[in-house]
Formats: sequence, C-alpha cells, structure tokens
Amino acid sequence: MRPTIPARSTLSLAVSAGIVALGVAVNDGFAPSLRTLLALAITAVGLFGIGIVVRDRSLESLRLAAGRFWVGAFVAFLPYGLATSPNNETAAALGDAFAGPLAVVALEAVAGAGVLCAAVVTVLYAFASYGIYPGRPTPEERVLERQRNE
Repeated sequence: MRPTIPARSTLSLAVSAGIVALGVAVNDGFAPSLRTLLALAITAVGLFGIGIVVRDRSLESLRLAAGRFWVGAFVAFLPYGLATSPNNETAAALGDAFAGPLAVVALEAVAGAGVLCAAVVTVLYAFASYGIYPGRPTPEERVLERQRNE
C-alpha cells in the first residue's frame, strides 16, 4: 500500500521549501555581511521546517521523499543552468528567455532550495536507515535496554 501524506504536511513542506528559496534569494555570496547572516538564518529556518515535516515518516516514505526531492532539484536546475551558462547557440537562445536579473535570481533560488531540501531529506533518510530518529532512543540505548530486560 502506498503511504499517503496529509494535506497539512504537504502545505507545510511547500511553505518550508519556499522559506529556503527566500533564504537562497536573499543571499549575496559568502562575503561577511548582515545580509549573508540573514540569508543563512532564513535558510536554516526553512530547512528546520523541512526536517520537522518529514521526521516522522517511515523509512520507505523518507526514501521516496529523498528521491522526489532530488528529481525536483534536477528539474529546477535545468532552466537555471541554461540561463546562466549556455554552451551552444540553441541553449543561448533558450537562455535568453530567462536573461533578466529577476528571472535569474528566481531560478537560482528555486534550484538552490531544491538541492538544499533534497540534501536535508537524504541526511534524514541516512540517519533513519541506521535507526536514528529524532526524539527516540539511539540504537545503542535500545540494545542496552533489550539486554536489561532479558
């Protein structure tokens, strides 16, 4: 049976990903400035929201979510790549459609948010595959508890 995701969870996921995209859009590089600190804070809040939304999912659901996020990140990166570094005339013609500064910032924000969200979900999946879930006993604590009970 395919696991279902409640609508509230989907909305929270979209809002959190939007916050990550806002943080990426605000960022002006890694030059030490107040704007960079603000961008990192906004991005961290969004990634924290992503983590909260997906943390209680099953291992299989986390694997599926990680795969979907990576596919979404790849799809979001394609127009950004075409707009910023076209290699041939066809790509340059397609990239000219996104040549405005606002379009490039929006594409960069979406592509960056996709990669960051995919990385967070992948890390959570990796931890969950080893039995480490937030708020639950660690694998070592479970083994020790099992030995005490026997």
